[in-house]
Amino acid sequence: MAVVGASRDPAKRGHQVVAALRASGFKGPVYPVNPAGGEILGRRVQVSIDECAAAAGEPPDVAYIGLPARLAPEAVRACGQAGVQAAIVPALGFRESGSAGARLEDDLIQAARSTGIRMIGPNTSGVLNTHAGLHLIGGEPLPPGSLGIVAQSGNLALDLMTRARESSVGVSVYVGVGNETDLQFHEFIDWLAGHEPTGAIAVYMEGARDGRAFFEAVGRAAARKPVVVLKGGKSTAGARAAASHTASLAGDQAVFSALARQFGAVEVDRSDELMAVAEALVLQPPARRTSTGGPVVVTDGGGHGALAADALSGLGCPPPKLAPETMAGLRELLGPSGAVANPVDMAGASDHDPAVLARAAAMAAEDPACEGVLVTGMFGGYAVRFDERLAPDELAAAERLAAAVRGKFLIVHSVFSRRRPRSLEHLTELGVPVHGSLERAARCVAALTERGRQQQAPRPPAPPPPAGFRGSSAADGDTAESAAWMSEPEARHMLSAAGVEFVQARLCATPQEAAAHAEADGGRVAVKAVSRHLQHKTEAGAIRLNVCGARQTARAAAEVLREAEKWLRAVGLPETLDGILVSPMLPTPVTELILGVRRDPCYGPVLAVGRGGATAELDPDIAIRGLPVNATTVAAMCSELRCAPMLQGFRGAPAADLAAIARQAAALAGALEAAPELREAEINPLFVYEDRAVAVDALARMANH
Repeated sequence: MAVVGASRDPAKRGHQVVAALRASGFKGPVYPVNPAGGEILGRRVQVSIDECAAAAGEPPDVAYIGLPARLAPEAVRACGQAGVQAAIVPALGFRESGSAGARLEDDLIQAARSTGIRMIGPNTSGVLNTHAGLHLIGGEPLPPGSLGIVAQSGNLALDLMTRARESSVGVSVYVGVGNETDLQFHEFIDWLAGHEPTGAIAVYMEGARDGRAFFEAVGRAAARKPVVVLKGGKSTAGARAAASHTASLAGDQAVFSALARQFGAVEVDRSDELMAVAEALVLQPPARRTSTGGPVVVTDGGGHGALAADALSGLGCPPPKLAPETMAGLRELLGPSGAVANPVDMAGASDHDPAVLARAAAMAAEDPACEGVLVTGMFGGYAVRFDERLAPDELAAAERLAAAVRGKFLIVHSVFSRRRPRSLEHLTELGVPVHGSLERAARCVAALTERGRQQQAPRPPAPPPPAGFRGSSAADGDTAESAAWMSEPEARHMLSAAGVEFVQARLCATPQEAAAHAEADGGRVAVKAVSRHLQHKTEAGAIRLNVCGARQTARAAAEVLREAEKWLRAVGLPETLDGILVSPMLPTPVTELILGVRRDPCYGPVLAVGRGGATAELDPDIAIRGLPVNATTVAAMCSELRCAPMLQGFRGAPAADLAAIARQAAALAGALEAAPELREAEINPLFVYEDRAVAVDALARMANH
């Protein structure tokens, strides 16, 4: 390794890196590089990277560029020309600092690409590989561990390293991705997936250069080892700027969370959960899912039991009911005061005999519905709370507890965790995670449950989209301002050509023509004003339903045109109207859905399926997947919705035709694939019947290039 910009000043990074490599036991040769020459920490300083390569007999594998931003491009170019394979650039002052920094970053990437050198950074918080003794993040060296971390924040890196020192799994590799100017998230995740010492991967991400490639790498890695992700910057700016229901419902964070689930990652919401959940996934076996299974809560206090049950239920893994024979055994063990239904409450039975809690956990673990055990309460502190002579008994109970639940997961929450009693330290030594936060312990249980579900009911990640089917990036100008909405008839024409089945509709130029068409049709009709500036007709008062006869149709047509003009004028949009759309009223459906596809600026093409109608945004009920999808995936999306009972035949009503929903979704996705200029399209509502699904209204937005 070469350290370009090495310094004799202990306060400078170029000195600290040389010192850290020596302290961490880096086994390869280290060559300080500085034009001033001399000696640093007993090592001769080379005056250039070329002299360094000559001294080594071959180019260094990696160069650490400890120079200011303005000098980094030339240093990277010199390293590349000398045959160095990779560079680490920690300097700040590139695109994150404004237009001048962006130009400097362009120079940096040009230097890398012209010479073939690969680069981490700039603005990277450093690189760590404990198994190689490579320590380039500052602070004290860490012992080798099994958790790989890829992060986008220097401060969070410091936090994670602090937590790693307290963790029983430790860190194998840390990479601060920085600006992703060259090497990107997905490349690091792919590498960690094949890195044998790494047992799980933890990711902190604010944004990725290629979000779809990120999730495809997550999917490949999650097939081999757990991947835990924490997303920062959960912005809704994209949703606020969009006019379609789909874009507002499938906002940035909604898309991220949906793709995390689709590609097999476990997502956490808090910084203190990232390391904790990853540690649990390394140390404990995932749940072995059963149709009625879940975690068993064993507690020595009713309050903790109730809170644990609430937390687990809120995380989607409610405690299941135990078998009668299990409850009978627990009743015999705990006596009449104990609660045995799950949560299992000691009710004082373990206060002076900690072994009782271990025996209760062993009984619970044998129950067919038990997928793992969460112990919560005072365990580990009985000697503190009641009698110090209980310490040996509690230590023995800890040993028995860990052995009794072996084969299923065990997570412990203790109010005495901060006092670090020997019994809890021993549990940690045995690979049992111990937490002082009940909520964090419950999140670990939920992660083990989720991981078990992923492994036992594998849903292979969607294959990469066909060529040209990735979403465009924000840099390509994919914004609401750079794209144009189509009128409903135009959207219908495009989507019909892709196979979407619509209710028939006639575009009429005048109220009189609309009346004549309605009279010829002979039934009740819907009357809508048409304008490409009119995405939400109900909001503008530009739609009338259940209109009957020529006279009512003429009056309704005149009203919707007048209301549309008034609304467009009020919001400052062109008062351009293309006529009136008249379509027959359909029978009441089983339910109304919304189907939407769009090219997400970061994550590529996505499909949204949700409860539809004019009020869809008031109480969002939506499922999202990355495209492409198949009929099985669409059916699974429908089953996730809160309105799923309506689709399944609620209270004797007919069930919806899921195959017809899937056909309409496939056709909508096909339109996106066939037309690269199509940015988003939406059907709302989709009337779903027991034998068909009919699109009633449509929106589409095209790139305005």
